[in-house]
Amino acid sequence: MNVIDLLKGHLTPELVGKAAGFLGESNQATSKGFDAAIPAILGGILNQSGNSSSMGKIWDLLNHKDNDPGLLNNLGGLFSGTSALSSSNGIGSTLLNLVLGNNQSGILSAISSLVGFNNSGSAGKLLGMAAPLIMGFLKKKSNDENYGVSGLTTWLGGQKSAINAALPAGLSSVLGFANLGTTSGSATKSTASVSSNNSDDNGGGSNWWMWLVGLLAALGLLWGLMKGCNKTNVAETVKTTVDNVAAAVDSAAIKAAEAAKAAAEAAKNMYTGVDSAVRVKWLALGDMMKATLPGGIELNVPANGVENSFITWINDASKPVDKTTWFNLDRILFETGSANLNSASKEQLMNVAAILKAYPNVNVKIGGYTDNQGDAAKNKALSAARAKEVMNTLVGLGIDAKRMESEGYGQEHPVTDNSTPEGREQNRRVALRVTKK
Repeated sequence: MNVIDLLKGHLTPELVGKAAGFLGESNQATSKGFDAAIPAILGGILNQSGNSSSMGKIWDLLNHKDNDPGLLNNLGGLFSGTSALSSSNGIGSTLLNLVLGNNQSGILSAISSLVGFNNSGSAGKLLGMAAPLIMGFLKKKSNDENYGVSGLTTWLGGQKSAINAALPAGLSSVLGFANLGTTSGSATKSTASVSSNNSDDNGGGSNWWMWLVGLLAALGLLWGLMKGCNKTNVAETVKTTVDNVAAAVDSAAIKAAEAAKAAAEAAKNMYTGVDSAVRVKWLALGDMMKATLPGGIELNVPANGVENSFITWINDASKPVDKTTWFNLDRILFETGSANLNSASKEQLMNVAAILKAYPNVNVKIGGYTDNQGDAAKNKALSAARAKEVMNTLVGLGIDAKRMESEGYGQEHPVTDNSTPEGREQNRRVALRVTKK
């Protein structure tokens, strides 16, 4: 039985009915929604299978303490919307951000249209239920079969046809699955992932094959020369060439493996000192990439981090300065109940300082926010202190204080519902707004 059928086997009519009641949709539309969501998420995972860093992050999520395979025996809470796993800030949401990325809004619209949902938020809630279901299933499969990340990747690769066949017409193009299933059974294991019982590491690197092509070309040329030259000399030349190219192949493979290991270790160690759940969310912002600033300055930033959005907005002449466009800093932390910054926050604030230096005409306002727990006046004072602390840190990094202002808004302007721990966490934030550019 293929992975799609195995997962759908958990969707009893009773559970689909519970999910439909939670969503406010018909049973038929909800069932069709799961039929679209399950292959979409699995396809997203399989689409990342050629990227060892991304698969390492997925493997870390599957091994997260909150991902309990026992969930499969008690899905009632998950399908009634009462489970933290299906919340907008749970590990399921982190997985969706990692495997679907910037395609999520298009995917939600496509699913809503395909299955006939009436409510605009139903597709997102349904994906939030499907993700932990799939995560629990994949962890159980890995445990039962003694899979490591490479074994799981290989098994999923064997499910490519079933996943493709289950995707509703038109959804695959929205998902952008250009690389779906291109991996082979020798997928690279990320050194940033949780260690496993498998040790079938292929050494990393994707450029060694070019040396092999060169070897074959050289052999072809030498074969032609053999027809008109002394065969003994040519044979010696062939042997020397083969030995040299083989050594080059080994050297290139070793260097590629070392580079991949160094990159994985850098990602692993970048956020040491932060809670493991926070670290998973920060790593889910994407692989580190180079963002080039005026003057040729390059920053190392996550692909989906706020720095990229901030730079893009500054460079877009069609975006006027307004009072509603805020950029939430996504990698800063404070000690509980205080304005003391965690040392891990320095990395993002150094990036912000570099951006402001590269755009000397840009001025910003820094806003601090809290959730609605506790005394409102104390919350406002705390949020103001935190915004001020971020501003002072930027001043210490070389930004003129005259270019910045700060204000605390306390529990005003929440970005989501304060009724859940995950929602309150999102509302506790510091954000930037451009006041001049």
